[in-house]
Amino acid sequence: MKDKGLRYLWTKISSIGIHGDLSLYESKQVQLLNRVCAAFMILLIPNLIKAFNTRGVFGINILLCFYGCLLLTLYLNYKRKQCLSKIFFLSSLTVISCGISYILGKGFVVESCYISISILTLIFFDSKREQFLLLALIIGAYLLSRYFYTTINSPLANRPFLEITSSMSHLTNALLVYISVTMSTKANYEYAIQTNHLLNQIQTKSDKLEKQKIRITRQINSLEKSNNKLEDANKELENFAYVASHDLKSPLRITNSFLQLIQRTLRTNSEEKLNEYLDYCIDSTMHMGAVIDNVLSHAKLNNELELIPVDLENVLKKTKNILAQIIDDKNVTIKADALPVINGYESQFILLFQNLIENGIKYNKNETIELYIKLVDNDESKITLCFIDNGLGVAPENQVKIFEMFNRLHNQKEYEGTGIGLATCQKIVSLFSGKIWVESNVDEGSSFFVQIPKK
Repeated sequence: MKDKGLRYLWTKISSIGIHGDLSLYESKQVQLLNRVCAAFMILLIPNLIKAFNTRGVFGINILLCFYGCLLLTLYLNYKRKQCLSKIFFLSSLTVISCGISYILGKGFVVESCYISISILTLIFFDSKREQFLLLALIIGAYLLSRYFYTTINSPLANRPFLEITSSMSHLTNALLVYISVTMSTKANYEYAIQTNHLLNQIQTKSDKLEKQKIRITRQINSLEKSNNKLEDANKELENFAYVASHDLKSPLRITNSFLQLIQRTLRTNSEEKLNEYLDYCIDSTMHMGAVIDNVLSHAKLNNELELIPVDLENVLKKTKNILAQIIDDKNVTIKADALPVINGYESQFILLFQNLIENGIKYNKNETIELYIKLVDNDESKITLCFIDNGLGVAPENQVKIFEMFNRLHNQKEYEGTGIGLATCQKIVSLFSGKIWVESNVDEGSSFFVQIPKK
């Protein structure tokens, strides 16, 4: 209990004048000055007792002067005048040491006192200017003390009090040097530990912020992708609305018109006209069915399945099998480079190849239709294919429009179709974050480029 009480008292004295406005380094200096003052007062107690026992008025006055300076130093710290307290403390020690030298003369050895004061000056002050001014004062006082030491023969020099004072002075100075250096080293060590702890906390918070930043960035990217998908979905909905109002209604209007003609023809009993009108109705309904099928196929395209390696050689082979009849009927020659393997969905690649090959066959007036699938690029990041045909070609002003849904450059009588094929190709390629474009001139054939990143 006694040990804990002394430790508590020591802690309270050490914390005099320390407040939140001080930096960690400044707090350590105030704590060091408080502890030096406390150590000084404790170490001078035997001298004070001896002075009272011997009734040495001189010694009592000197020691009380010391205690007064130490208490005033602590009071200045308490009033948060830390710089003034340090200057006052060191200046007081210097002046008192010089005064003792003047009174005692050759009886008082001064070196150890001034060494202690110099060390405390270097510890307490970081400013070169403050260090220089105080050290100049200390050196001046030391030189004056040396003068007193060599010239003054004091009658007090032979008194017993002087022996005690001199021995206790050496012990006090030695202990002060030890405490100052130890406390300064400990303060710097604690300062370094706390600084390192703060840096670790800052780094930890920085890492957390970086992780939050990455997570937020991912969420933003995810939201952007979702927004892009929503925009694409809205565009498709607009196109579907157009289909519902135009492309799907058009066959219905035609069918309705011919059914009315059939009704009139039945009254006249003209079988030839009746069969002709029925053919028109059948063609119209078949076209409407084809449009609906293509719209459904287009709507079902998605990239929610897991990507798997797809051999494009097998894709081309299966596509040829699907289009075998039209290839034979139209006398089509298909050549291709060696095609690579790429991650994706085989069914969608087959649909891509099928639409591009059918497009090259459909819009072609040549007796011999030639198609060439060229491997333009196959590096670490992407694959680029080119589907080359010798067909009608596409005018530059239409080379973007043809990839829009239901955007046809020819009417149904000239070339059958639904206007969805190239739009489907565009959607398939976009599922893989790729792109598709055409380079062509009218009557000079077309080159459809398909570029897909490797994942």
